[in-house]
Amino acid sequence: MWPRMLSVLLLCGAGAAIRADRVEQGVKDAPPSGLWAGVARTDLTPPSDIAHINWGAQTHLEAAGLDPSGMTATALVVSDGKQKVVLVAVDILGVDVLEEARRRAAQRIGVPVERIRLAASHTHAGPQVSRTRGPAGADYDRYEPVLENHLRAAVDKIVGAIVEADRGLKPVHVSGSRGTGSININRRRRAEGDRPPAVGRNPEGFVDRDLVVIRVDQADGSPLAVLVNYACHATVLGHENELVSPDWPGAMRRTLEAALPGAKCLFLQGAAGNQGPIEGFTGDLKIAHRLGTILGLEAAALAWRTDTVRREPRFEGFTESGAFLAREPWRVSGPRDGTLRFAMRTIELPRRRYTAAEVEDMRLRVADAKKRLEAAKLTGDAWTIHQAHVRLRRVSNLLASYRGPPNPSPLALELAAIRIGETAIVTMPGEPFAEIGAAVKQRSPFAVTMFNAYASGQGGGYLPVASEYRHGGYEIEITPFAPEAADIVVAEAAKLLAELR
Repeated sequence: MWPRMLSVLLLCGAGAAIRADRVEQGVKDAPPSGLWAGVARTDLTPPSDIAHINWGAQTHLEAAGLDPSGMTATALVVSDGKQKVVLVAVDILGVDVLEEARRRAAQRIGVPVERIRLAASHTHAGPQVSRTRGPAGADYDRYEPVLENHLRAAVDKIVGAIVEADRGLKPVHVSGSRGTGSININRRRRAEGDRPPAVGRNPEGFVDRDLVVIRVDQADGSPLAVLVNYACHATVLGHENELVSPDWPGAMRRTLEAALPGAKCLFLQGAAGNQGPIEGFTGDLKIAHRLGTILGLEAAALAWRTDTVRREPRFEGFTESGAFLAREPWRVSGPRDGTLRFAMRTIELPRRRYTAAEVEDMRLRVADAKKRLEAAKLTGDAWTIHQAHVRLRRVSNLLASYRGPPNPSPLALELAAIRIGETAIVTMPGEPFAEIGAAVKQRSPFAVTMFNAYASGQGGGYLPVASEYRHGGYEIEITPFAPEAADIVVAEAAKLLAELR
């Protein structure tokens, strides 16, 4: 009796060993990393007829419908048991209008407000009222209350998402990867002959196609969240588009989440001040969806290749087969680093000053725009008149800012840096040029570093690199910063990252 039972037990044990050899080790076989995380999403889709005044060239005031991709905010709370940081990716042009959400959420979950970082996708197709855009003489008063109600609701929803994510904290493993995206191009078209510089396509200009993902896995190996960082203006959809849309980031998010079921995608816009989509300023929603799908697939491939625990092939002997096979299954050697750190600094940057020649040049451009408007009126063509109004309004606003009283005081800019395990994220408000983000990532002591612009904090505006001022153009005309400001940001961001080691 006993010998027979022993034989059965040995056979069962051998069978279990064979079955175990067939399964590679993964996240579920690793000890805890010490990190916890929770994620939650809320719907920010507004009424379909909300104000949609995003472009100077547009002739419509209300949205005509909604992109099925939807407008969302996704919150990720990360903790090491002693402290927390919060990242919230929001489909919106800029997060400054949502500042109340940070203050309220900080009180609800018990963290300092600066540790809650909101990140705008910078879509130019969301709800918006701008009195310097749209048709001349439009009645903006009727639209502003509706937008204000929507933003109040958005604040409530974002606070709720942060609280929900905080309540859902669970053990996680985190790691990141770098790859290459393919949907952006330098957008600062150079002046040519009689044609002035413009926002368009510049194939010869600097482009940062660095695509960075940070993957967050639950203890059983299932994906919880994926952060995606890429530098590209969300301006596929231009003035002709009448749909409320997250632009290409919405399709990117949808594509990645379909490829990694269970994961929530958070898009953190990069240093996109001079980076635009390879196809843009169109009213064709299919283009935004196509470009977003392309980047979503590229990001999903990176996420699938990311191991959130330490794994390596281990030699475990040979097997006789048609060939003599080395058995090298992947085995877990342990969790990755679980360090969580946060650093923040408000820096001072030199302010732009305008020369007498620059002021005079702008005065002449205003005078010319006035003449063009009068000539346009004689044509009786509505579009020609509209374009002339847009030109005059643009250069008149620039002249007013150029003629403003000199202000010698520096401009404040808030930089923050977060370390999550072996990865790091630098965040700042405003629209830095891609050279700045690339330089910060290159100087980072972390192999995987995200540079997130359009985020929470004091400061803002276009931040060009010094070499671009001589080329003029839109971003140079409106930047509040002096040419030397970019190098200061790179140096200070590098110091912040060094503090996280």
